[in-house]
Amino acid sequence: MFVTLPFVVRAVQPLLLEMDREMEAAAASLGASNFTIFRKIIFPNLLPGLAAGAALAFARALGEFGSVLLFAGGLPQTMVASIFIRQQIESGNDIGASAVSVVLLAAALLLLGVISLIQRWASRHERSTANVAPSSTLSEAGGK
Repeated sequence: MFVTLPFVVRAVQPLLLEMDREMEAAAASLGASNFTIFRKIIFPNLLPGLAAGAALAFARALGEFGSVLLFAGGLPQTMVASIFIRQQIESGNDIGASAVSVVLLAAALLLLGVISLIQRWASRHERSTANVAPSSTLSEAGGK
């Protein structure tokens, strides 16, 4: 976690710095609770960065073969997929090692696909929010 957390921080930090504080203040002035402000304004803006950071952290964690081997010691109770694949190859079971590798590849591709869908949804949500916000403020101003 200490190794992969900076990937998430580096992906989320620019979004926090660029976030429009006036939207939060406007929501608070209209009576929105802190949870509603977080759920409707802050979280949708942070979601692409969180998804990208999670993907980078996951990719980094998959590559941590050496540290896992060092800390886990190769014990059967703490066996991870990369150590299992190595043992399968060393014992001559190339088909078993290939099967586990394909499952890991499929999981990684599935995760990337889900993250891509979340980012598309977030960008579409951001565009629709940007298009709706000015018209709603104009209709409110015209009604008064």
